[in-house]
Amino acid sequence: MPALLLRLAICGPLLAFSVSAASAQADADLVGARLVAAAAATERATLTYDGATATGDSVTVTGVTLTAKDGTAVTIPSIVFSGIVDRPAGGFFAALVTADAGTAGGETRTATWATATFDQVIVPSPDEIASGAPVTPFLGAAIGGINLGGDVPIGIASATASITSAPDGSPSGISARASGVKIPAALFANSVAGVLLTMMQYQEFVADITLDGSYDSATGGGALQRLAIDVPETGRISLSGQGSGIALADAVSPDPEISKEARASARLDQLTLRLDNAGFVERLLDAQAKMLGGTRDDIRAQLIGGALPLALSFVKNEPFRAEFLAAATVFLQNPRSLTIAFRPAEPVPLGQVFRTAARAPMTLPDLLSPAVEANTVELQ
Repeated sequence: MPALLLRLAICGPLLAFSVSAASAQADADLVGARLVAAAAATERATLTYDGATATGDSVTVTGVTLTAKDGTAVTIPSIVFSGIVDRPAGGFFAALVTADAGTAGGETRTATWATATFDQVIVPSPDEIASGAPVTPFLGAAIGGINLGGDVPIGIASATASITSAPDGSPSGISARASGVKIPAALFANSVAGVLLTMMQYQEFVADITLDGSYDSATGGGALQRLAIDVPETGRISLSGQGSGIALADAVSPDPEISKEARASARLDQLTLRLDNAGFVERLLDAQAKMLGGTRDDIRAQLIGGALPLALSFVKNEPFRAEFLAAATVFLQNPRSLTIAFRPAEPVPLGQVFRTAARAPMTLPDLLSPAVEANTVELQ
């Protein structure tokens, strides 16, 4: 009897540990299986992984590869899911996901990143994905050390994003920031812009990019509060606008008919483009003056009196031509800002806007009813 008690005393904890370890491994395998099933349910990608292990409330999935039908692939050495909770609708929730040292890309360009974390992550069930159920995939993200490879690489020091969720679970707003975006001037080689940048002796732009937008899945209305590209000592380009009839879930549907219909229903209600100068215009005028001979004022006069009227002569909308030339004249004489506000009388199909821009850009003023102003105060 003492020997039996001794064996029980030794084997009991070992057995409990074995059962616990087996349960943890089962949980880890389930996480991996759910990731595979979620990717397959999109009908656009497949996911494979080498293995999964559990430690406490965390699961590490190693050797992850997500491959899209077009051949684009994302590979991540290991993804750590922490604070995992099963969801009533299927799939699971993770309080934090870490996916460092990843690679994504295809034949022409490959992106890499050093660090990546995502907060409040939802991996939906296959049924939710197939039915297009509203799900906000994550509420926060932070990615560092990004490199967009290719013939001319683009580096991004850090990027963050936060998403708000509507009561039905769909995304309702996004705020994103990218800091230290290094854009080489060589990216614009073999273009008119590239020639101008070479004349102005630009080697690289280091920009900060800001995006704030909202979306109402119930009405299909979307608003771009701000998309701004800010380059210190050069200038800023910013966009804001509003659209309607936007069905985001249908637009990315694997069913081509559904996605085609969704894209056709999207409308542009209004759009504002604003250029704020912080040295770019002066540098351009000086480069032109150096090349052609003369002064900055000489080049300014040539633009106002000759080049601009000639370029605008191809636009048939006479009121727009006059308004643009007047605003551009004010801007060139004192280059602070130039704002173009597109306010069509009725919402215009986005597809029609893109086709017109590609095939007959000089007729865009007829379609979008733009108004042009110079040196206005920016409303924050």
